[in-house]
Amino acid sequence: MQSKLNPLYKSFIQAVNNQLSLCTAACLLLLCTCFISCEKNFNVKVKANTPVLVVEAYINNEMRDYNYVVLSKSLDYLSPDFESTPVKEAVVTITEGERAGDGYNWDSTTTVRMMPLNIPGVPAELNSFYFDPRLTTIPERALLGKPGKSYLLQISEGGNEYSAITTLIPPVQIDSLTTGYGYVDQEDSNKYKMRITNNYQDPDTLNNTQLYFYRSSENSQSFGWGSFGGSRNSSFGSDELTNGQYIRLTHTGGYAVGDTVEYHMASVTRDVYNFWESFNNARNNGGPFATPVTLATNLTGTNVTGCFSGLSLSSKTIIIK
Repeated sequence: MQSKLNPLYKSFIQAVNNQLSLCTAACLLLLCTCFISCEKNFNVKVKANTPVLVVEAYINNEMRDYNYVVLSKSLDYLSPDFESTPVKEAVVTITEGERAGDGYNWDSTTTVRMMPLNIPGVPAELNSFYFDPRLTTIPERALLGKPGKSYLLQISEGGNEYSAITTLIPPVQIDSLTTGYGYVDQEDSNKYKMRITNNYQDPDTLNNTQLYFYRSSENSQSFGWGSFGGSRNSSFGSDELTNGQYIRLTHTGGYAVGDTVEYHMASVTRDVYNFWESFNNARNNGGPFATPVTLATNLTGTNVTGCFSGLSLSSKTIIIK
C-alpha cells in the first residue's frame, strides 16, 4: 500500500511495530556491546516476536464508503520487509444492535459480510480494505451508522476469532465555521493563509470527546480516514476543562485564501478517544529507546491491536476568505 494514499494507516503500523521493537533494540544494543568490548564471538539468539493482527475499522453516520475495515499482520523485526502484511482472506462482519441493560441485543438481520473489493472512486492499491459489497450494486443501501445504535465487529482469521463493539453516540452539532488569524506561510511560497475556527455548544455532560478531521485541495484526491491524517489535518480533544461551555476552537493549521475545506467533527466514545490518544503518543514516542506506550485497543482476542471507531459526524464545508 502506498503511504500517500493512507498515511494514518502507515503510521498505525509503525506505532505497533515501535511497541514490539523495544525489547529487540535492547537485545541488539547488548549484542553490539559484546562485539566491541572483546574479540571473542558470541552467538546471541534473539527470540522472534509473535505477529500481531492489526485492525483499523470505522463506522460513521454520513459517508457509506468510509465505513471499512483494514487488516494486516505486524512483521517480526528480523523480516527484510518494512511494511506490514495485508490480510485479505479473513471473514469480517458488522452487526447492528443496541444496549440492553449490561449487555447488547444484536439484530442478526442487519449483519453485513465485509469484503476486500475494488470500489468505484477508491484507488486500486487499497484492495485490502474490506467494504460492504452493496457499494458496487445498490450503494444507497450500503452500511451506514445510526446515532444511538451499537455495532459489533467480528473477525475470523487463521483459526482465531476477534471482536470489538463501538457505539455511535449523538453527534455534537457544529454551529458555524469561521476563518481568521491570517499569516504568511514562508514555508509554502509565502502564501497568505487563514486558520479555521469551529464554533459549537458543548453538552452539559462530562466526558464528551471529539475527533476533528479536515480536508482541503492538498489531499482532496486521497481516500480513507488516513487521508485526513497527520498533525496538520486531524486533531482531537475532550471537555474535561470546558464542560457545558460554548466552544470556539481554532485549529493551528492554515489554508490558502480561496481554498475549500471539508470539515468533520466526530463525537466518539471514551474508549475510541483513548485509543487514538495512545496511538498518537506511540507514533511520537521518540524511537525504540523511548518509554513504550501501550495502545488502548478495544479489540478482544489473542495477539491483536487496533480500534473499531464509531464516528458520529457533524460536517460542514467552508471556503477560506
